[in-house]
Amino acid sequence: MRRALRTAAVLAAAAVLFVILFSFLALPRGAVRLEPQGPWADLARRTVAGGYHVHTTRSDGAAGKPAIAAAAAGAGLQFVIFTDHGDATRPPDPPVYIEGVLCLDGVEISTADGHYVAIDMPQAPYPLGGTARAVAEDVARLGGFGIAAHPDSPKPELRWTDAAVPVDGFEWLNTDSEWRAASRGATARAALGYLVRPAAALASLLHRPVASLQRWDAMTRGRPVVGLAGLDAHGGIGRQADDGSRSNMPGVPRYRDSFRTFSDRVILDRPLSGDAQADARALYGSIRAGRVFTTIDVLAAPGLVSFDVDGPSGRAEMGGTLVAGSRGTIRADALVPRGATLVLVRDGQDLDPRIAAATAPSDGVLSLRVPVASGEGSYRAEVRLASAPGEPPLPWLVSNPIYFLRPAAPRPPPPVVAGEPIAGSSWHIEKDPGSSAILRTRDGRVEVEFALRSGDRANQFVAAATPLAPERRLTSIAFDAKASRPMRISVQLRFDRLPGAPRWGESVYVDQRSAPATVHAADLRPMQAGESAVPDTALAAALLCVVELTNTPPGRRGIFELSNVRVAR
Repeated sequence: MRRALRTAAVLAAAAVLFVILFSFLALPRGAVRLEPQGPWADLARRTVAGGYHVHTTRSDGAAGKPAIAAAAAGAGLQFVIFTDHGDATRPPDPPVYIEGVLCLDGVEISTADGHYVAIDMPQAPYPLGGTARAVAEDVARLGGFGIAAHPDSPKPELRWTDAAVPVDGFEWLNTDSEWRAASRGATARAALGYLVRPAAALASLLHRPVASLQRWDAMTRGRPVVGLAGLDAHGGIGRQADDGSRSNMPGVPRYRDSFRTFSDRVILDRPLSGDAQADARALYGSIRAGRVFTTIDVLAAPGLVSFDVDGPSGRAEMGGTLVAGSRGTIRADALVPRGATLVLVRDGQDLDPRIAAATAPSDGVLSLRVPVASGEGSYRAEVRLASAPGEPPLPWLVSNPIYFLRPAAPRPPPPVVAGEPIAGSSWHIEKDPGSSAILRTRDGRVEVEFALRSGDRANQFVAAATPLAPERRLTSIAFDAKASRPMRISVQLRFDRLPGAPRWGESVYVDQRSAPATVHAADLRPMQAGESAVPDTALAAALLCVVELTNTPPGRRGIFELSNVRVAR
């Protein structure tokens, strides 16, 4: 009996060792170390590697900035962009060097259409939230740079769903999305491989994110959109501030291992100086300009690329734009490992490999020179390795595009809406029991002085409301508005004649300057879950202009004024 037990134990141990060995052999091979020499040495000094989309204990991360910066330094990174969940009302921390790593503070904002990361932005005057369109509009107004995060997440609440929003940046790769999409078998193998080669094990769960790349390429056919790879690093289990469905093992994956998997590499005009403020401006400036590319460092590092177009009409570097129809020569040079293939991609399609692809027989430099007689759309470079993980394989290096775009047509002035005026005397106040409001009307103006109830968030709201007669279909609502401070009001139609009295609305920005605004019925969004199509607007029973908790915190006081309110049918 004892002999049988010993035999069973030996066989079980051998099986475990076999599984671990199999998992180890299935991992990507160790990183190839590339040596920048000659003219590449200067580019290497000006190309800084960093980690973007990183969470701390301020939201659902597992560590604070000092520990994360130390992990980044240990992985060879030079900057980290923190993106804790929030509404942008917390003042961002000033740029600072910690452990030799430039630490920058951004914010990941939840919208009704996915998550939007804002970087290089000051404190917002009110909570940012609501539709993706409203949040992107606010980020742009505040001078920030907005990035659609994990756009194709398997988790519907995290997916970016409003393709019409003019985002500044787009995560073409996000590790959280990749890991959620991995099979149980792949996840189990990666968990075993993590015991021996952590970063390689994490990379084994990555593949070419076809849908996200297609969406990014579709955007860049018509305008510049900066592509970034988001680490979405949490350091394992932290506080469940935004997504309680994450089921990582405690402390796994560690920040250091995430940082060693891949990086975003930003090309500067000169090397970092050590002055945090000046270096932050330079880094953000290059990201905004699209002078950034991604490399999978666990396969080979450091990745370097020089990518430009030169022609009679001028020269454009990576991220730059020439006028559509321009001619020139696309020049792509990359420092690569043995067996790498450099490919040019136009509007999401590989160019003819006979003229726009090259393979390296040994570690060194790959170069492409592709004449363009009449450039259209966007061109970017990829470097692919046979050893890359995933099916289809993950590209080792992805550049940002160079653009050939038509000049933007001048924006026409907003049309004048000649609708039916709404008399000031028809308005009244609606509110929750704990909030207060005073309605004043004079000379056709409607002024609302409000104070939302302090304390916990409990559906506080104040609204100016007016009845609507059942008539022809309503197409738009127009008015002039101003407020005592920057804020948003929700312009809503309420359908009292329908079950549940559903409300559909659109958020409008107002500030101290009186400005015209028009809300189109086609742009209305449901104010409650479960609605999918705008009801017949002829059935709308009331028009409301609402101050509520999406963009106004409890206890906030203020005044907003409406004038020249009219509806078009």
